[in-house]
Amino acid sequence: MKRAITRTALSFMTAAGVLLAATNAGAATSDDEPVPADDAQVVLNDGTVAHVNDEIEFTFTGDKTAIKRPQVAAACPEVNDPPTYKVKGAPYFLPDNKKPQSTWLLPRQTVSWTVTGSHTFTWDFAVGYEAEASIIVEKAKVKVDTKISNSWTWTGTQTVTDTNTTNKGYRAVLGQVGWKLTAVKTWIAAPCNVKTKTIVVKAPRKGDMSIGRQNS
Repeated sequence: MKRAITRTALSFMTAAGVLLAATNAGAATSDDEPVPADDAQVVLNDGTVAHVNDEIEFTFTGDKTAIKRPQVAAACPEVNDPPTYKVKGAPYFLPDNKKPQSTWLLPRQTVSWTVTGSHTFTWDFAVGYEAEASIIVEKAKVKVDTKISNSWTWTGTQTVTDTNTTNKGYRAVLGQVGWKLTAVKTWIAAPCNVKTKTIVVKAPRKGDMSIGRQNS
């Protein structure tokens, strides 16, 4: 996206305490994944507008586990501390996989579709991480975007349009703009070892249908 905000790694804190940084976050996707159009945007809880290449960041502390850890004589007291989560997120395009629709656009070509009926989008995460994915989405809903959800069904009639203003062809794909949230969980394991794991959640948000752009 050719916007002035992308020229530097500009960052600032929003009123909700969420860090919004203008980066190339939106470009960090696979060539096979469609991305939002350049003019796509998401309005955050505090009114700040996040664009395609903007990245939000927030942290939170998890709950203490209800499972008792085995007693280790040499364990440091920090093993009883709750985990912390550092979350980075960016607007992310979710294709309509249940009712797929796409077409190839050459430079200066335009596509226009009239979308009707119901179109459902659901979240995506690695097997075994549902509980933590749910926590991450709930925290993002409070701190970033109240419209984020684990499932969203759009119903109605809408015309979506996209014009290829680039100098190369791409595939126009029907879908909607949601969020990709990447959380790094950090905790202390006995005897006193720092542990981390990364959890990625792709979640829809309550919003209109749109067209994404895919390289292949």
